[in-house]
Amino acid sequence: MLVRGAYPTVAMNTLSEIEAAVESLPMRQQEALFTSLAARLSRAVSSELRENSCLSTQPGHGVLDIPPVHLGGVLRPLSPDDDLLGEMLEDRR
Repeated sequence: MLVRGAYPTVAMNTLSEIEAAVESLPMRQQEALFTSLAARLSRAVSSELRENSCLSTQPGHGVLDIPPVHLGGVLRPLSPDDDLLGEMLEDRR
């Protein structure tokens, strides 16, 4: 990697060489570099999360795409007198 600017051009091939070069920069330039890298990383992570999100607009990622599962027959049909919420709450106690 070649770095051009106010400083002489320096070839850096390893992370340790880049870190050493960064340490030689004035603190304000280190802060500016950090801010720039953090913004770049944030954009890359956000983009990757959008691509891999279950909210993606890609086809095949909806609840209706899940195949049905057969759990067996109905034990008894529901009637208007059934209190499903009450039964669920009783099971939580």
